[in-house]
Amino acid sequence: MSEYQYVIFQAVDGPLNDKQLEFAQRQSTRAEVSRWSLSVEYHYSSFGGDVDGLLRQGFDVYLQHANYGGREIKLRLPGGMPFAKSVWSKYVDGEQLRWTGDAKGRGGILTLSPFHETGDLENVRDTQEHLDAVIRVRERLMSGDLRALYLLWLCAADDDYNDPAEMIEPPVPHGIAESAAYGGELLSFFGLDPLLLAAAGSGVAPAPNAASENQRIAQWVELLDSQRAREVVHRMLVGDTAGEKARLLAEIRDSQTPDGWPTSDKQRTLDELLRKTESLRDKQDAKQAGKAQAKAKREAAKAARERVDRLKEMVKDPAKWLRESERLVNAGGTHNYKAAAEVLHDLREAVGGDEGNKIARRHAAHLAKKHPTLNHLKSSLRKRGLLE
Repeated sequence: MSEYQYVIFQAVDGPLNDKQLEFAQRQSTRAEVSRWSLSVEYHYSSFGGDVDGLLRQGFDVYLQHANYGGREIKLRLPGGMPFAKSVWSKYVDGEQLRWTGDAKGRGGILTLSPFHETGDLENVRDTQEHLDAVIRVRERLMSGDLRALYLLWLCAADDDYNDPAEMIEPPVPHGIAESAAYGGELLSFFGLDPLLLAAAGSGVAPAPNAASENQRIAQWVELLDSQRAREVVHRMLVGDTAGEKARLLAEIRDSQTPDGWPTSDKQRTLDELLRKTESLRDKQDAKQAGKAQAKAKREAAKAARERVDRLKEMVKDPAKWLRESERLVNAGGTHNYKAAAEVLHDLREAVGGDEGNKIARRHAAHLAKKHPTLNHLKSSLRKRGLLE
C-alpha cells in the first residue's frame, strides 16, 4: 500500500486577509489555497508547511489523515480556553491532547493527535463530514460547552500506547450523550463508535439549561455605559468580528462568577466505557435486524396479497397477460426477461390444470422461437419450467 496523506485547513470565523493569504500560499507549491481553505494530498511525502503558523495566520481548524495511521486535528481558539485551568487541565493530558498558548494574548491552539498503528483505523471516506464535526466541536468549545472537551478526551485516551483499563475518565459533563448530535463524526474519525457517548452518558444528568449563558450576557450588556458600548460596536464592525466576539465572551466569563458546567465524577475506566459501548452496539444491531426482519415479512405479505389479486385478474383475461409478457420481452434486458417468465408462470397457475400449462408453455415456445438469440430469455423460461 502506498503512503497517502491528506491535509486541510479551514477558515471559519472569517476569510484570510491579503497578508495571511500570501503566507498560506508560501507553505506549499502543490496546495489548493483560497481565503477560506488550504488543502493538499501527498503520496510518498507529507506536508512540510508551518501548521501552527497557518492557524495563527487566519485559519481556525486543521485536519489531517494518512493511511499509515496518523490522524490529527488542531483548533485555533482566539479567546483561549473558555474554562478555568483547574477545569480544563483534567481533560488535557499534554500529550495526545495538548494546549499551546500564544506568546502574547489569551489565544492558543488545541491539538488532538492520538497514536494508532497502521491498519488500526479504516480509511476516511468523507473528509468533509469529519471536518464539519471538528468545526462544530470548536464552536461548542468556544461557547463554554464542557462536553466538547470530554469528547476530545475520549479520542485522546484511545491511544495505542494507553492501557484502557488504566485510563480513568475525567468528570463527566451533564448531557454528554446529547453531544453525539455534533460530535459523532469526530469519534468515528478516530476509530471510535459514536455510541461511546451514550455509554458515557449512562447515569449522567441532562445538560443544563442553555438560557443561563444568555442571561449572563444580558446582565453584562445592561452594565455597559454608552462609551463602552460604542467601543464594542466599533470593534465588531471594523475588526475581526469572530475574534472580537470570542474576546468579549471571555471578558464576560472573567467578569462574572458562573456556576460552571455541571459534572458527575464517575471514575470509570476507558475499558468499562468501551465494553458498555459494545453492549449497546449489540443491542442496537439486534434491534435493527429485528426491524429489518419485520419489514421483510410485511413486504413479503404485501407481495403475496398482490400476487393473489393478480392471479384473479389473469383468469378473467389470459390474452392480456400474454401480451404483457410479449411487451416485456420486446423491452429487452435480463430483468424484463425474468419478469416475462414470471408472468407466464403465474398465468399457468391462475388458469390451472392442463389448460393453464398448455397456454403458458405454448407462448413460451413462441417467444423462444421469435427471439432465438436471447439466451437469457430462454434461460429464464426454463427455470420456470416453461421450456424443455
